[in-house]
Amino acid sequence: MRKGGWLTILGAGLLPGVLAGAQVAGLLFFLNPALPFRGEPFARAVLQYGLLLGLAGLAAQLPWTWGRPRRARRLLPWTLTAALAAAALLDAAHASYYAYYLPAGVNRRLLKAALWLAVAALAGFYTAFLHTLQGRRYGRRSRWFLGLLAVLSVYVLIERRESFRPRPEPPRRAPVVERGERPRLWVIGLDAATLDAVLPLAAQGRVPFLARLLEEGAYGRLASFTPRRPAALWTTLATGKHPARHGVLGGVRYRARFLGPDPELRLLPVGIGFERWGVRAARGEPPGAGREAATLWEVLPRLGAVSAVVGWPAASAAPGLPAFVVGERELPGPGAGLAGDARRLAAAAALVARRPEVEACFVVLPGLAEVSRRAFGGWAAATFDGARGAAEARAAARLAGYYEALDGRLARLWEGGRGPRLLAVVSAHGVEAPGRSARLWAELTGGEGVGGRLDTAPDGVLMLYGDGVRRRSLLTGARLVDLAPTLLYALRLPVARDLDGRVLTEAFDPAFLAAQPLTFLPSYEGLIERRR
Repeated sequence: MRKGGWLTILGAGLLPGVLAGAQVAGLLFFLNPALPFRGEPFARAVLQYGLLLGLAGLAAQLPWTWGRPRRARRLLPWTLTAALAAAALLDAAHASYYAYYLPAGVNRRLLKAALWLAVAALAGFYTAFLHTLQGRRYGRRSRWFLGLLAVLSVYVLIERRESFRPRPEPPRRAPVVERGERPRLWVIGLDAATLDAVLPLAAQGRVPFLARLLEEGAYGRLASFTPRRPAALWTTLATGKHPARHGVLGGVRYRARFLGPDPELRLLPVGIGFERWGVRAARGEPPGAGREAATLWEVLPRLGAVSAVVGWPAASAAPGLPAFVVGERELPGPGAGLAGDARRLAAAAALVARRPEVEACFVVLPGLAEVSRRAFGGWAAATFDGARGAAEARAAARLAGYYEALDGRLARLWEGGRGPRLLAVVSAHGVEAPGRSARLWAELTGGEGVGGRLDTAPDGVLMLYGDGVRRRSLLTGARLVDLAPTLLYALRLPVARDLDGRVLTEAFDPAFLAAQPLTFLPSYEGLIERRR
């Protein structure tokens, strides 16, 4: 075979992978808008991923094209079209998957890039299909057309990403808010709590305090979002803003030295094993790293209400604020399970007792999440499906027992207080039973299949109880970002317009709504000097 034939085989095998590598490089810059988009770093990324995927594509094609340059030429339009279609699908999927983690401008541009790539893939498919159906050779115009599609697909990525400019923040000004008497606020986070467990247990009389909240307060499901990253979800609850705006993405930071001196990637492509072949090293993200939005425990002290935080994921406070932040390392005793939850509640109660000036206390109890992960499927099978197996019975007893223990501790905490009070029991996400296929697989492999799923971020729960809360109020359509504005309103404070959520007015009784009209101000961010 002539030298030109081997060049044809090599070129036809490499080009689709090079195009796919360029698309992956562009997607990486979309997912990390903080990376400066310049020609040299982008060219480095294209070179690295294009060469890597090009060699992989060549290795995959060689068994079919070895010594057959004509077959390689006929295959090239189809592989280029496949690369364009895969890139379009990848961009659209990531725009959806990271919808709450990306700035709106980046998300829209990524969707538009996916649309253009889909159009290019359709044009390439039409061209390749016609030539294959009619058995025609690819003429000069057809070859130029396919080459132009490939070049334009890269240009679209560059143009869409380069056109993104972060929206400039308005100047932060400290708002003027009148100080007045407010109820003491308790926010108790029960990690992975769900109404699917609370409601049946309350009906059975096994969680009397939670049943009291349902009967005399307001409750509802709290819509969460994926990907489930606890630090990001709990920070959303505390700030009233989505991760794209509060900045806590809750993952790990990956080094990407080939893009510059020492840049870091915080979001990676998913579904293609990118963390194994696309980056070389990673390091854990410090708690609260990158947070750019004020939390409730930072806003309230500036308005005269001293705050305390115990065990809240990624919790920190700006310097100089009258707020007590107690992290996991500062709590004595065991940290896991019911014992860990008990010491968190005990630490919060002791802190409030020693510091009577504390008017708002935020606590997260993580133990329920592990119990739910191990036992919720069995509890659901025993409760809803009537399963009578020993494994399901053990799982049901374990989960119910944990809820009962938490219920008793919450009751003692509440009964120990005096005066006007407001309680919010909340979870950033819930848990769901495994699907039928997962249960079948567990049976085939000898497993018990009694665990629960947390990764899909099922709906969490919100229960409000105390001064001004309406009895037997069912909250519908509530989201994580609605907690912060709702609590601000419950504390008789104006609601910031720059929050992503709304006030759940249906949670309050008519007398409270009449006496406390909704008021707004531009932002509370001017109260806090952010740490960069």
